[in-house]
Amino acid sequence: MKSSTIVIDIVKSTVISILMSTFIFVIVGVIFDQIGKGTFTTSNYGFTKMVLACVFTGLGFGVPTFLYSMENIPMFLASIIHLGIGFTVYFFVASQVGWIPKQAGTVASVCTIVGVIVVGLIIWGCFLKYNKNLADRMNKALEQR
Repeated sequence: MKSSTIVIDIVKSTVISILMSTFIFVIVGVIFDQIGKGTFTTSNYGFTKMVLACVFTGLGFGVPTFLYSMENIPMFLASIIHLGIGFTVYFFVASQVGWIPKQAGTVASVCTIVGVIVVGLIIWGCFLKYNKNLADRMNKALEQR
């Protein structure tokens, strides 16, 4: 695969990841605002920090997708590296902006961590299924030629 194609794919994956990260942030923010009956507030540039955390999270999950285009790396290993980098970046920024509720106790923190991992794996699985279906359709189209 050409390096320009890889760069375009990385940019596209990164933009999609940043958009997904900010979308999830907005949905979670609305949920917390509703649960708190309109008392969800931030201070000390907390909102700006969280938006930047979304961007970094998107970078963490989007940039490593180039691994899937490298033919010498098995899919399983590429997935482990990709998710490992993504989750590492996420948990680093999450700990910096307060997305892991340490003040609420161990159970809340563990539930949050497990929830994030589950959501991340579901999103990854959806992309895997989408790309597998796309490859199957392309193969069928090539067979019909």
